Amino acid sequence: MADNNNLLEGLVYNYTSATEPPTRDVRIEPTNAYLGSCHSLKRAMGQGCAKFNSRYFSQGNGCQLNLALGIVRSFQNVVIIIHGPLGCGSNNIGLAGFYKTARALKGKPANDVIWIHTNLDESDVINGGVVKLREAVLYAEREYRPDVVVVGNSCVPGIIGDDIDSALEELEPQVSAKLVPIHCEGFRSRFVASGYDAAYHGLLKKLADPPVRIESVLLGSSDEEERLEKIRRQNSRTVNLLNVGSTSRGDEVELSRILSSLGLTVNVLPLFGHIDEIAKMGEAGLNISICATHDDYLIGHLKERFGTPYVIDTLPIGIKNTNQWLRAIGEAMNLKEETEKLIELETSQLLESLEPFKATLAGKTLWVGGGETRIFTTAEFFQSLGMKVLGLKPHNFDRFAIPMLDDIEDPETAVAVAAGQPAEELVYLKRLKPDLYVGHGGANGWVLKLGIPTIPLYGQSQNYMGYSGAFELARKAARALLNTNLSKKISANVPLPFKQVWYDSNPQDNIKEGQQEEPVARSSVK
Repeated sequence: MADNNNLLEGLVYNYTSATEPPTRDVRIEPTNAYLGSCHSLKRAMGQGCAKFNSRYFSQGNGCQLNLALGIVRSFQNVVIIIHGPLGCGSNNIGLAGFYKTARALKGKPANDVIWIHTNLDESDVINGGVVKLREAVLYAEREYRPDVVVVGNSCVPGIIGDDIDSALEELEPQVSAKLVPIHCEGFRSRFVASGYDAAYHGLLKKLADPPVRIESVLLGSSDEEERLEKIRRQNSRTVNLLNVGSTSRGDEVELSRILSSLGLTVNVLPLFGHIDEIAKMGEAGLNISICATHDDYLIGHLKERFGTPYVIDTLPIGIKNTNQWLRAIGEAMNLKEETEKLIELETSQLLESLEPFKATLAGKTLWVGGGETRIFTTAEFFQSLGMKVLGLKPHNFDRFAIPMLDDIEDPETAVAVAAGQPAEELVYLKRLKPDLYVGHGGANGWVLKLGIPTIPLYGQSQNYMGYSGAFELARKAARALLNTNLSKKISANVPLPFKQVWYDSNPQDNIKEGQQEEPVARSSVK
């Protein structure tokens, strides 16, 4: 796979001075509407035409506000203000338990998520909602005394022109909390992952402090010089492991174990961190991405402000991609020899432990759906165990995933790029009938009703990444294939809401193709 670490070079976004980040539509040229093959998708991305695709009909999509809130509600001693109508941010209720459990699993205080809603109504749409926002900020300060108050700006105040930045600047002298505006209005982009960029832009701009430049300190004694030299060495060996919402505690422990084996000090950030930890993100010697979909704007911002180098190569799932990820880190930290020794040891032990599962997995077929980098690395790993990949369904597809297309053995493997759209995916699955589906939690229920065994693409209490994660992933798949009674019984008793005429249709007829130089080859799935 090609090196992804150069994909951010030469792209200037002006991170620090902009009020809000540029959308992903223009920044990384992604697409969320494509049906074809790995080969045709690679060609369409090269021609630049896939980014113009859309749908005649969309079954559903995500919300930038929810993805932005997914980051900020993980932090400790933070109050979130959702600025918008009452329905915006309602999924906080359903996810409150998730975040409390995740905090406990990560050894953090199991505090509740605290949020306040400005509850804009028809009158506020006409007269503006800034007054309610000011009241909410002062209430948060008075009742909770948080370290930070984060304001998530939803679609309505964005449309009517509420100036939340000026309002928060006026309030800063009146409160002790730091005030962070996040511009995550859903109408700004077709790509919900822009919500990650909005959250990181606001947090880093308001919370990340410049690192202490030790070289500028006047040395008064040899003891002081020795102490500062020790700090220099420690910072140069400290790395930020940038976790994401789908990173389990097991993943964090495994990846930290691997990096610590190279003599590195690992800070797992920013999710579920304390504000003091966020403030010191610029002091590390290297920022290490787990997932480009979450991290590319974050590491670009840190690079521009603090000059911190980064690794954004691949997602460490499976043997090949974990080794590749580790080699990129070893090269960046001048630890090539140590890295190769570690890879040799870990890989030999893992290969031996995987042998019992190969007999069950070899020859079986697979479909994988979810985030782009995660599904391609997962598919590649199962492919290495003898399974055949029939298709992939990334939520979005952008420049960071293009090299991963070459890791799929059959270039005619189906690719259905869609955020949501389970009805389209079910047509493919009913025709291809894979032996196993690995997918996002919201999709697995649909697929079980087709009688296809499923395993989750990620889970907060399970390990998927690194060498131990590869073992656990293979074990989950083998267990699911050894006993398929659950999917058979659900399929026999719980119908799907689609008629046969839909299964007989061609989902690609729903794709409104953008401008291109030549027709894009259609998938072989008819």
